[in-house]
Amino acid sequence: MAELKAEEWLIFFSAKQARRPAVIRQILTKRLSNSALFWGMRYQILDHINVCPQLDTVHFDRQIDLLCKKKYLNRNNNGTVILTELGLAKKDVLKKRQTLTCPELFNVYRIPDLMWMIRLLVQVASEASWGNSRYYVAVDNFECQVVIKKWLKHYSMNFLQENLLKELTNFLQQEEPLTAWVFCAQFAGHNTVPATTEQLAEQSKLAQLEIETIFLDLSSRFALHLIKVRSPLCSIIEHFKIKNSLFDKSRAALKQALNGVSIPDMAQQTQLKESTICEHLLNAAIIEKNFPYSLFLNSTEEKELTDLLPSDIDQWQYKLVGQFQDQISFFKYRLFAIKRSHKTIEYK
Repeated sequence: MAELKAEEWLIFFSAKQARRPAVIRQILTKRLSNSALFWGMRYQILDHINVCPQLDTVHFDRQIDLLCKKKYLNRNNNGTVILTELGLAKKDVLKKRQTLTCPELFNVYRIPDLMWMIRLLVQVASEASWGNSRYYVAVDNFECQVVIKKWLKHYSMNFLQENLLKELTNFLQQEEPLTAWVFCAQFAGHNTVPATTEQLAEQSKLAQLEIETIFLDLSSRFALHLIKVRSPLCSIIEHFKIKNSLFDKSRAALKQALNGVSIPDMAQQTQLKESTICEHLLNAAIIEKNFPYSLFLNSTEEKELTDLLPSDIDQWQYKLVGQFQDQISFFKYRLFAIKRSHKTIEYK
């Protein structure tokens, strides 16, 4: 994918809320501590987990420094940054450009690999429709080639052609003509050479990054379409599903809690530290809408925390709990912050 210009990162910052660039980078690269998840929730960017898994830390930090020098961002003494008026105006312009419609899919499926898989499916089906079995495979991805061969052994080439054509047609009918054209123009087929991003950018008057974003966006949503309609092709899509062990462990801890298992007992059963179990439960509180807060936090503790802490959750620190730290653990404090955040977040 084309290298992102520094200005592209302005989308993830706010003029109302000071944010830490490191948290944004950790979310985009899926380096997920509980702290990163908590602040990612506060910044409302959890739907962008794993969107830029190869993002280089040093390069990203330099780009943030550049945005500060250009007066798009203002850096505070504590390391947080906030959008300036100039930065907010630039962000408003960027928001009008092509963006990922469902960025959350990047944390569910290996979208870059799925992109190549869809390219291969189209080429194989196209060449077969002309009875051509000797052609240069445009997708040099061994895993994708193995997956499609395995699928074809179970079904047939005609079945692939019929289903792929039907579902692509149904899917693209719902899209804007320009984006549908940009998407399809990048496929190889029988006697058809895919257009380059440079060619498409010139013809469409879109930026090259927008061209690449369109293909990523439509590839991910076409994969989701196949899942939703329960197409026979969805088994290919499921092959590229990501194993989210962190979230799986968090949901497992929540399930045990709902079954009445205490945190010490969970730790003993799993041979993990109690602090690790607490982190799993905090993660569950962040990602699950109906978390049972009352199992861990009573009304008296909530009132004490309300009295002790300022109204702005971004300004909370555990040390503000003061003498009540013996009664209210960090786990309870952070759980209350998560509960309150789910009810009060308004930043964008």
